[in-house]
Amino acid sequence: MSPQLTTLTEFFTLCRNDTFARTLLYSEVPTYFTWNTSTRKFQRCKQGRAVQGHLNLYSTDALGRLYTVHPNNAECFYLRLLLINVHGPTSFQELKTVNGHVCATFREACQKLNLLENDAHLDISLADAPNTAQPQQINTLFLSY
Repeated sequence: MSPQLTTLTEFFTLCRNDTFARTLLYSEVPTYFTWNTSTRKFQRCKQGRAVQGHLNLYSTDALGRLYTVHPNNAECFYLRLLLINVHGPTSFQELKTVNGHVCATFREACQKLNLLENDAHLDISLADAPNTAQPQQINTLFLSY
């Protein structure tokens, strides 16, 4: 029995099969593709604003959801950081590959990509917290930094 298809694993499939998708960040996919819940696959939007230079490609104002992850959940936190910074990955392994070197962890890949060079990722997490967390959770997040 194969594992259930998720929007993330199907994003990787989409990037393998669609050259335009290879230019997108994970959070940008809903602008051009819709998620078909019955087939559990992404499909190109069939209406919206035509994307210049791309046949049968339309953009919409749709927003996607990228779950917040507490920094204590380290590898998931670094995976999310890669997803909001790396265009068109085709697999988890590709997300961990930097300049031809496969990193052992998502954190190492973030370091090699200089995504941890300053505290911007921490600032983003703290700025997002009031939108998604309860006061006690915000306090815990703040204390973990």
